[in-house]
Amino acid sequence: MLIFLPTIFYVFLFLIFSSHRKSLRSSLLSSSIILGVTITLITELLSLFHLINYGFLSGFWLFLDIGLVATYFSFSKNKFNLKYYLSNYPFPNFLIYLLVGAFFVVGIVGLIALIAPTNNWDSMDYHMSRIVHWIQNHTVEHYPTSYTPQLYQNPWSEFAIMHFQILSGSDYFANLVQWFSMIGCMVGVSLIAQQLGADLLGQLLATVTTATIPMGILQASSTQNDYVVAFWIVCLAYYVLLIVQKGKTTNLTDYFYLGSSLGLAILTKATAYFYVFPFLLWVVFSHIKYFKFKVWKPGLIVGFVALSLNISHYLRNYNLFGSPLGEPSAYKNEVLGINVMLSNILRNAALHIGTPIGFWNGKAHKIIEIIHIFLGLDANDKRTTFAGNFFVPGGWSTLGLTGNENSAGNLVHFLLLLLCISVFLIRKDFRKQSYLRIYIFATIATFLIFCYLLKWQPWNSRLHLPLFVLTSPFIGLILSKILQRRMAIFLALILIFSSSPWIFYNRYRPIIDSNNIFTVSRIEQYFSNRPYFKDPYTEAVEFLNTKSCSKIGLVLANDPWEYPFWVLMQQTKGKDFHIEHINVTNISVVKEKQAPYKDFEPCGVIHMETKKSKQVQQQEINYKDKTFVRAWNSTGLAVFLKK
Repeated sequence: MLIFLPTIFYVFLFLIFSSHRKSLRSSLLSSSIILGVTITLITELLSLFHLINYGFLSGFWLFLDIGLVATYFSFSKNKFNLKYYLSNYPFPNFLIYLLVGAFFVVGIVGLIALIAPTNNWDSMDYHMSRIVHWIQNHTVEHYPTSYTPQLYQNPWSEFAIMHFQILSGSDYFANLVQWFSMIGCMVGVSLIAQQLGADLLGQLLATVTTATIPMGILQASSTQNDYVVAFWIVCLAYYVLLIVQKGKTTNLTDYFYLGSSLGLAILTKATAYFYVFPFLLWVVFSHIKYFKFKVWKPGLIVGFVALSLNISHYLRNYNLFGSPLGEPSAYKNEVLGINVMLSNILRNAALHIGTPIGFWNGKAHKIIEIIHIFLGLDANDKRTTFAGNFFVPGGWSTLGLTGNENSAGNLVHFLLLLLCISVFLIRKDFRKQSYLRIYIFATIATFLIFCYLLKWQPWNSRLHLPLFVLTSPFIGLILSKILQRRMAIFLALILIFSSSPWIFYNRYRPIIDSNNIFTVSRIEQYFSNRPYFKDPYTEAVEFLNTKSCSKIGLVLANDPWEYPFWVLMQQTKGKDFHIEHINVTNISVVKEKQAPYKDFEPCGVIHMETKKSKQVQQQEINYKDKTFVRAWNSTGLAVFLKK
């Protein structure tokens, strides 16, 4: 159990940074960025030599830890002094109570993250599945798979989970990557609020606003990656503000942190491209007046660092898919224009205005459809709609009852944002504050770019999480200025208490429910999204075990719900099994003919036969001149053994 090795690295980084009397919060951000860069470099270096395993990974971290501990005790002139910070940054009691309330929310979410296993749909399809393939292959190189997002999707979040998984020997800590990102965002938005001119109350309101975002609460106990990318984007926004405010006095370290934040955000999720672009424009234009035609010099530093972190993944994608981004995206709008952007603004905003009141939802839906007539578009136009038909969400899930991290809306936070934007536009004293003005314009621009380029889909609300996090400093500052202290505190308390439904009634990881995470077995919880699959999956693995079959081929086609197979096999076989996708029909089929995959000879094949898989039942499967015959079957699943 060497899970603590990266933690020691992070703690001593923080102690070294803070020993120079730097802000505790900025030390937390800079330490997080260095940790993120280190995880990337270790992963890519070990992957290059196919050495991703317990021995080399723990050895690397142990070596780094010894170096940092020695540096701190031998070379740091000023040791970390908590009394110094407490005396210089006194918190009034009423603010401490709010901070405790915010971290109570975080604490409960962290408890869920530790107790409940990862169980959202995307994790079963690719987040967790790609990790176990990397561990098995000892490299993050692409491999044959029926589901190519396992290959080309941006991998940093999974890099971090993989380190936890290898060092701990289990997936018990997998959800903590998102949870730590939630805490990081809370710290980051308070710093941004301070940069924008907020006092302690405004900074704390920004923290509470972030801590109580419904989508954030639900995601922070999962292995989705929207909170992780939100954290790196918050780091980027912080350093953009810092560099803009420093101007000519900006040092190389600040540019390094900006480039690292940019690189880590992009390496985590492709939506980062939309969220970082307006902020990068801001820092470029602010620097032109200082550097004129030499503005490319700091730009080169930032770009080099960001590209260095992503180059290996870009090359893997380019070598297989012919593009550094992987397969062409089906999420892009097929038609572009201002009317398309306005359509998507309305439809994306609608994901956050649903209520349990059917009358309201129906009227809102009708109004948006009428506006589309004037836009010359159909609200369900398939050229701008990825899946299903447009709708305004409704039902009790909008209040957090059985809410989930795929589609939860942020109604209260959306209304607060609209209120604060209205106040900002009305009040001249707010509009005169240049940093505040440009910050909120840049944040809104991220949403406009998002709506201009990407199709509407029912689960876009989870992709909006970075947007809501970025608006929290703005909301905190405005509310602290326009409300009396008691009213501001009362509002913060309302946000904290109103977050309870999303904390306690998470649809797939509930605390208060007859099937809560404390009473339902861990294996059952893996199947929360598809409970009808628990018995077929378990019986298929048991059948293979009775045949002493530990080399298993997967034929999953369009239904790559794969990770539970690995969990069940690990329970019975430990590490003594091998799983590979076979008879792949997509571009990754070329990997089947390369070492070591070309030498794989399964003794059994699991064949997915669900409606989603679009595979028909058959009596025989041929693979590498070998014939496998149907030996066991259940609902949507069959097992074939070598003839």
